Amino acid sequence: MNSILFSSGFRVFFPIGAIAAIAFLVYWVMIISGVAFYLPSYFLPAAWHQHEMIYGVIAPIIIGFLFTAVPNWTGQPSPSGSRLFWLAMLWLAGRVAVFFSDPLPDIIPILTDVMLIPVAVMGIAPAIFATGNKRNYFLPILLMVFSLFNLCSHLAALGLINFDENNFFVAALLFIVMLMNVIGGRVAPAFLKNKYPDVRQFVFKPLLPASMLAIVVIMIAFIYELSLGIIGAASLVAAIAILIRVVGWNGWIAWKDPLMIILHIGVLWISAGFFLLSYAAIYDYAFSALAFHAFSIGAAGSLTLGVMSRAILGHSGRPMNNEGGITMMFILINISALGRIVSPIFFDDYYLLFVALSGICWVMAYLFFLIRFIPVVIRPRADGKPG
Repeated sequence: MNSILFSSGFRVFFPIGAIAAIAFLVYWVMIISGVAFYLPSYFLPAAWHQHEMIYGVIAPIIIGFLFTAVPNWTGQPSPSGSRLFWLAMLWLAGRVAVFFSDPLPDIIPILTDVMLIPVAVMGIAPAIFATGNKRNYFLPILLMVFSLFNLCSHLAALGLINFDENNFFVAALLFIVMLMNVIGGRVAPAFLKNKYPDVRQFVFKPLLPASMLAIVVIMIAFIYELSLGIIGAASLVAAIAILIRVVGWNGWIAWKDPLMIILHIGVLWISAGFFLLSYAAIYDYAFSALAFHAFSIGAAGSLTLGVMSRAILGHSGRPMNNEGGITMMFILINISALGRIVSPIFFDDYYLLFVALSGICWVMAYLFFLIRFIPVVIRPRADGKPG
């Protein structure tokens, strides 16, 4: 076992998430284009795609981030060595079990897949609670809700509960949005202020709880299929609250600083997603797919690539330099988001071409990430420190 690779969560789970982001999207494109037909899962193809992009791609990135951040917040170590190795193996077992879930006994894919988040929470919750890190008490609780949505999606796919599994995928995506709203809303203005101390920032504290409450309302409305009017109104509240927050940070001053501005762009995509979702709920529900891709490609893509890049550079003792390859992956992920969202509105006749462009840009963005950072995560810190 490589002691360097398994010395910290970011070294394992960031590359895992990036590899999965490429592999699962490529296979999904092969399925919808008729190149591949083999998917022995009890999830239908579209449901498998949604499930794996959430719990196969974003979930390990969340784990990698928290296993790296919690030691900084609490002064307590997170799992490393063999514990980290076996957690990675649990993630892999979950992916295999979900893919082959139809011929397997139902309990095997359910347990192997759903267990990942609770086991990961056990690695960070003791440190958070034991050190009285009250600011982050919510994280273990929210992560268990995230895991509950996963369990419910399995039960719904099997017909064991009378819900549409897609509703739980939307709820899980909204959970990710909620997490990005909180964490992104912390780091984006804080990093900006640290690097550009003269920047003037407007912070109206009630905007965060207002946006969070609105997101919870949307989540509940989707799960229980409540009125679209509720979704539309709550989405508009979230969109406006988040937009005011982003504008107040004055992130535009870092427009020549890709490693900084990408965080602000990512949060801005959250606001755009809620504006689209509000329009979808009130006027044309077809726009809901555009909203979900604003969240998943624009916001999650920008923030995961931005946060992972900054975390790897910082926690490997390397300078936070804006390099051409890093800037390119940020450009590619935003072209991917724009291609997937703008084309159905303005270029409907070229929709499939833009979808292909979006997929290629997504794959290239994460491929750039792997090429740049795999050599870093398998090597010791440049400054000789542990971690």
